[in-house]
Amino acid sequence: AQLAGLGNEELSGMFEAALIAGNMMWMRERTKTNLVRAVHEGRMAFRELGRRMADAGRIDDWRHVFMVLDDELESFADDPSSMRTTLADRYATWQVINGLEPPFFIKNGIVPPINQWPARSTEALDPAKPGDVLQGVAGCPGVVRGKARVILDPSDPEGLEPGEIMIAPVTDPAWTPLFMTAGGVIVDVGGQISHAIIVSRELGLPCVVSVTDATRRIPNGAEIEVNGDTGQVTIL
Repeated sequence: AQLAGLGNEELSGMFEAALIAGNMMWMRERTKTNLVRAVHEGRMAFRELGRRMADAGRIDDWRHVFMVLDDELESFADDPSSMRTTLADRYATWQVINGLEPPFFIKNGIVPPINQWPARSTEALDPAKPGDVLQGVAGCPGVVRGKARVILDPSDPEGLEPGEIMIAPVTDPAWTPLFMTAGGVIVDVGGQISHAIIVSRELGLPCVVSVTDATRRIPNGAEIEVNGDTGQVTIL
């Protein structure tokens, strides 16, 4: 009613859309979680198939089972050895591609060809020093101080202790259990409906997203302050 008094129907429509989006946000994350759970069951079956074939000497590495294409599965199960070299070659190619940096933005639906992707940067960045303030985007309100814990792989949390500040490149449902331990969350990349923000809000954890190169600049073990109100991360 207050917006209607401004005489702008478009504004009222946008506000209603925002309310609906806010109500639907948790369902978006729940959908992703359910998809991951279903995919996980399938992955476990393929992991076991790959392990058995590798133990029997039919393929070189159990991970190669994930190089089998959908229409090749039956023939692979019948005679895995016939695909041994093909799968090894595909895995080597995958490792090369995995070492490239995909485009951060895709414009107009056009993805640059892979041969134009640069190699992932291993160049060391200047670490943040005491007193430095890194600016990100506010995700979940609140201020917390604690020890920084840089984690690059959710399956290897590297001793994340209760109350420590988890710093990740980006998160998805596989990271959710780590949020239960963390006292705050920082991610290199993230938006207002990203996984990190949604879970942080559910748990009441101060969260800052889009802190560029946070995992490379914030020293592991440093004392830091996360301000989820302003989106600032201060090195103490």
